[in-house]
Amino acid sequence: MCRMILAHGQFDAAKVLDAARAMSCGETANHEGPIKAHPNGWGCLWWDRGRIRTLHGTGTFSDALPGIDSDAMQNSPMLAVHVRHATLSKNQGMEFSHPLWRASGDTHWYMMHNGFLPTVYAQLGMTASRFDSAEYLEYLVDQVTPADFTRDYLRNKMARVAPGGSAANAIFVTHKKAWAWQWHPDDTPYPDYFTLHRYQRNNATFISSEPITALGSASDWCRMHNHELHEISLEE
Repeated sequence: MCRMILAHGQFDAAKVLDAARAMSCGETANHEGPIKAHPNGWGCLWWDRGRIRTLHGTGTFSDALPGIDSDAMQNSPMLAVHVRHATLSKNQGMEFSHPLWRASGDTHWYMMHNGFLPTVYAQLGMTASRFDSAEYLEYLVDQVTPADFTRDYLRNKMARVAPGGSAANAIFVTHKKAWAWQWHPDDTPYPDYFTLHRYQRNNATFISSEPITALGSASDWCRMHNHELHEISLEE
């Protein structure tokens, strides 16, 4: 289970990074979920002169943050940060830190995932799961184009996955678009924990696992609906 935040437009990169730090430490955990802290790795994704840059770590984000150069991210039109709580203790280390990456045709896909999907491996013809998030990314993006990456497409794909998962919330990024996808089973016992929140102001959009009052007052944040897909163009 994880926490993540996406910023697009004109924003203060240092504040976005600190928002992720606060979520990783449980400082903003106003939800019913049992997991408050997310200490098992982290990752950042941003644009730098037309190229996607990523940075990964395996420890706590609070320990790493003083060494991260937020100035290098300040002129990016988009910044996403992921902080991780490993559902399975065996799945820890750099290769399990998000964003994950996969090529499909001419498109390079990056993904940050919040949730646990232990049954999605069956859709790939595998006999057992190794790392559910990587299998989720492969299942969704192989043989699809960004133009076909729609809400209906995602809903149909998730409808084929056997029950047993907690959430498929994700941030997806290509060189031209970004998406925030909200999905959890209707009978989840933790709807607040698994609901993304969006804050829109004139020159920026923030989508976060938890409302961050340092970016906007609690009343400014709106809950995303389950099965909602928010799309952002990065070509503007």
